[in-house]
Amino acid sequence: MSGRGEAMVAQRRLDSQTKHQRVIAALDAHMAAGLALSIAGLARHAGVSRKFIYAHRDLRAQIEKRAEQTNKAGTARAVADGQVTIASLRADAAYAKAQNGPLRERVRALEQRVSTMLGREVAGEIDPAAYEPPDQLRAQLETAQARVFELEETLADAQEELEAVREINRELLAAQNRSGR
Repeated sequence: MSGRGEAMVAQRRLDSQTKHQRVIAALDAHMAAGLALSIAGLARHAGVSRKFIYAHRDLRAQIEKRAEQTNKAGTARAVADGQVTIASLRADAAYAKAQNGPLRERVRALEQRVSTMLGREVAGEIDPAAYEPPDQLRAQLETAQARVFELEETLADAQEELEAVREINRELLAAQNRSGR
C-alpha cells in the first residue's frame, strides 16, 4: 500500500474511533439523564448514522448490555416504590374520604346560593316590579297554608253540621209521615 493509502486507512480508523467514543459518551449521557436507550436516539445524539452502530457489533453489544442493566435497576426501583406507594395510597384514600364530606356540603351550599342568585336574576329580568324576595314568598306560602288549613277545618265543621241537619230533617219527615196517616 502506498503512503497515501495508509494515511487514508489511518484517518478512517481515527474517524471510526472518534465516532465510537462519541457513541459511548452519548450512551453515558443518556444513562445519566435517565433517558430511554435506543439506537436511533444514541446515533442522533452522537452525530453518527444508525448503520455505524449496527456495523460495530461490540458497540451494539455494549449498548444492549447497559440497557439491560438499566431495565433491571428500574424494575427493582419500581417494585420498591410500589410497596411504598400502596401504603401511601391507602393513607391518601383515607385522607380523601375524610375531606370529601365537608367539601360535598360546601358544594351543596354554593350550588344553593348560585341557584338563588340566578333565580332572582331571572325573576328580575321577567318582571322587575313583580319580584319578591324568597323570604317574603316563604312567609306568604306559610300564611296561605295556614289559611287553607283553617278553611278545611271550617268546611269539615260545616259538613258535620249539614249531616246533622239532614239527619234531623229525616227524623222530622218520618215523624210527620207517621202522624199524618
